Amino acid sequence: MATAGASSSDLLVVGPGVLGGYAGKLWREAFPSSTVVAQTNTTSSHDRLRKLGLTPRTREEALSSQQRFPYVLFAAPPSGSEDYPAEVAAATKLWDGTGSLAFTSSMSVCAAEDGSEVSEDRCPLVPEGKAPSTDRLLGAERATLDAGGNVVRLVGLYHAQRGPHTFFIRQGEVARYGGYTVNMLHYEDAARLAVAVLRGDGAPDGRWRGRVFVGADNHPLTFQEMVDACLKSGVFSGSVKFTAPEPPAGTGLGKRVNNDVTRQLLGGWEPKYDSFAGFFKATGGKDFYTTSGLF
Repeated sequence: MATAGASSSDLLVVGPGVLGGYAGKLWREAFPSSTVVAQTNTTSSHDRLRKLGLTPRTREEALSSQQRFPYVLFAAPPSGSEDYPAEVAAATKLWDGTGSLAFTSSMSVCAAEDGSEVSEDRCPLVPEGKAPSTDRLLGAERATLDAGGNVVRLVGLYHAQRGPHTFFIRQGEVARYGGYTVNMLHYEDAARLAVAVLRGDGAPDGRWRGRVFVGADNHPLTFQEMVDACLKSGVFSGSVKFTAPEPPAGTGLGKRVNNDVTRQLLGGWEPKYDSFAGFFKATGGKDFYTTSGLF
């Protein structure tokens, strides 16, 4: 059920791509009487969005509208914006404050690279000024939290035909250390998580405000394990060789992401696909993205 006191169940999705588009579909299924407006930079994806049951509009069209929404999800990547924090701040002004606002960020803002565990509560941030990419994300997170919205920090997202595994297999030889630890979450599960946060699952008063959540499947794996799982599944063929040597101790090893706190806060949310290897083993690479014909 949507937040009590919200003006309606209508949702605005800014950036209705692979994650945002599916989240909009899930929202329409949960709230059939709602309107989900999908805001894009161009009209190129509008036919796909209509087939998902969403109502597309461009950012230019939004400028002439005074409409505000009880639920807003910002899921657009930084690559589509010249000033990402400003784009997110502008989106917060499209929220009427009654339901919930969520911004999908990244666990790349956590500075750990020594193979240690990070979580909602243990996340040393990359110092501002060190990397433009994390500066943009941290600025966008601040804009969201200042407005009373929630941040959903996600790990590496994938579906059967999209993610680092497809890049590695295409390349064949990769100048990276094969023992580097990564964390994964299927796009469908990332969308389900965003919807759970928006809906206020587990919140004492039915809505979340100013919270940081983390999306991960809690099964970290190395680059080599990722490739091995793909090739063992039979969905992919070929071979991959990682050529970089093991880095010095304490550097270049990645991080291990744990999101037990998020699962507890949301009343038991857990991913449909419990691990990267488990997804390929259980589904043979079949998911919404490969079977719907819409992505």
